[in-house]
Amino acid sequence: MEPTAHHTCHVVEAGRVQAAERDLLVEEPLLIQQGDTPLVTLMRTPGHEIELAIGYLLTEGLIGAMSDLGAVSFCSAEGGQPNVVRVTPAAGRALAAPDRYRAIFSSCSLCGKEALDELAREVPAFERDPGRLTALGIAEMGRVMRERQAWFRATGASHAAGLALRPLDHASLDATIVREDIGRHNALDKAAGAALARGMDLRRGVLFLSGRLSLEMVAKAARAGIRDVAGVSAPTSLAVDLARRLGMFVAGFARGESFTIYAGAEALREDL
Repeated sequence: MEPTAHHTCHVVEAGRVQAAERDLLVEEPLLIQQGDTPLVTLMRTPGHEIELAIGYLLTEGLIGAMSDLGAVSFCSAEGGQPNVVRVTPAAGRALAAPDRYRAIFSSCSLCGKEALDELAREVPAFERDPGRLTALGIAEMGRVMRERQAWFRATGASHAAGLALRPLDHASLDATIVREDIGRHNALDKAAGAALARGMDLRRGVLFLSGRLSLEMVAKAARAGIRDVAGVSAPTSLAVDLARRLGMFVAGFARGESFTIYAGAEALREDL
């Protein structure tokens, strides 16, 4: 199915109502299951379903590498059946049991500190590596992602995630993976899944996001081994707390070479 659909509408300008047509982003459910056992249903924009499933498994801590998977297949909806991605673990392996991440964020009985403590136990802190980023590199990565957001230009409704490898030179920026989706979590998962499938070393990954840098987004990045995260919007306080505990770089309001660093300022090397 196409990611956009043409719809009729009415536009109001200067008090006048006129008929018009617009492209809208498609939203459909996708079931991810292990064999015949359902794992999760995601509301997503059609496209890159296998990458989405792989990225979801990675950023939720259910796999650690492509070698954990034996087969991944996608079946589009037919005859009333749902869109399904079926994953099969590699021989002799099993998907990790779902961790407490979902319970943490769906339960009002746990406070922010408990959530951070649980995540910090789950994800090891990154080793210190100062001076690994430049403002120019981050600015160029943001430019590349904006240029490749075709769905957003067509509909104004999609989120995007870009993934590139340090040192963010011309070669790595040209190879930037950009994925769009109606959900910001899905966009991240699609990009991470594509990177993992290509064999990219995500420990060198830089993630650029179009939306809010929430605790869930920073935690997903950390699970995937990505320590450097920038975005056009602001982070939340818990996201910053987690990033500081794990030794991550988090920058918000990234527009051109101007941005605000909330965690890991030592990662930035001043451009000469």
